[in-house]
Amino acid sequence: MQRLVKILFLLLIIGCGSDAGSKIISSSGVVDPNTGNGGNGGNGGNDTIPDLTVELISYYNDDTASFSTVFGNYTRNFIVHTPPNYNPNNNPLPLVFVLHGYTSQAPIIRNYSGFDNIADEENFIVVYVQGVTDITGTTGWNVDVVSTFDEVDDIGLFAALIKYFKANYNIANDKIFSTGMSLGGFMSYRLACELDEINSIGSVTGSMAVYYHCVPPNQKSIIHLHGTSDTVVPYNGNSWTYSVENAHSFWANYNNCQNQSEITVPDFNGDGVYSTELISYGCDGDREVILYSIENAGHTWFTKAGGYDVDASELIWEFFKDK
Repeated sequence: MQRLVKILFLLLIIGCGSDAGSKIISSSGVVDPNTGNGGNGGNGGNDTIPDLTVELISYYNDDTASFSTVFGNYTRNFIVHTPPNYNPNNNPLPLVFVLHGYTSQAPIIRNYSGFDNIADEENFIVVYVQGVTDITGTTGWNVDVVSTFDEVDDIGLFAALIKYFKANYNIANDKIFSTGMSLGGFMSYRLACELDEINSIGSVTGSMAVYYHCVPPNQKSIIHLHGTSDTVVPYNGNSWTYSVENAHSFWANYNNCQNQSEITVPDFNGDGVYSTELISYGCDGDREVILYSIENAGHTWFTKAGGYDVDASELIWEFFKDK
């Protein structure tokens, strides 16, 4: 109980800053998935992962809609955005999960992250998944940080979602990614720790939980952006979260990275404050582990429009697209 009270207090403001079965969103509206390639063959042939029964809830526009499914005794919602030129008969596209923070919502991170626009320009599918609501009426993820989510099978949900998207959309099997804000960053790390089909992950102000023992199924590339003055998920860690440098070291070691360099980020906003980029490279399988330490920044999603020297969404996609 002491752990729960402490963590709920510490994470009260982590939010910063809801939703698919037989239909696909395309530039022309709804497409019958049976007319397309329909995905590239299941979820690794793992028949133990359940098939989701998914319902269309509503449209945001011709390319974006919200859906719902029942999984693990919870109704789970997610928003799907496909690029305007999406055609299930064409080449398979990357899939990017984008996960909100504690207390937040999928539509909120969709708005501030701007991944719809990047997906339109770069031709990938983006899915904003909604976390469950706990007994306190708060949204979040099971990442061994907030104990009221400990019974939620989020890993099982994402395994089923991957199976679903591969069966109903034309997804590139080796281009499945996850990124998130704060607790959504913790969840992205956990997906990297448990699901072999996750290629790489990005985290903005989220780290790895001290209480969670990560045993990755395979090597992953990692990009992490964190403010050095973050007081919600402290840069230097505490009793329940890894420091961001320790999280970086974990994956650099796991990927057997042989080299490391640190460079100064250009002072885009002209404030005289310089951030750094730590790169671990020469890793097995051409993996890479990158940490952006945003000097004097707090708990936020970094954008150049917001006065920062980097744009988190652009950096994360540029990182993903070559993996």
